[in-house]
Amino acid sequence: MRVQVELRARGYYYGPIDGRLSADTQSAIRAFQIAQRLRGTGYMDNETLARLGIAY
Repeated sequence: MRVQVELRARGYYYGPIDGRLSADTQSAIRAFQIAQRLRGTGYMDNETLARLGIAY
């Protein structure tokens, strides 16, 4: 859920905050990763978490 909250705060995610890795969540993760010049997988990894400010 923290990932969705952080993505929403940055304008990447507009869906429900439910903690699920839905297609919308994956799209938001991918868009954030690409904007951060990370590999756009759509899945969370340590680098993506760090860029979102979430401790891993």
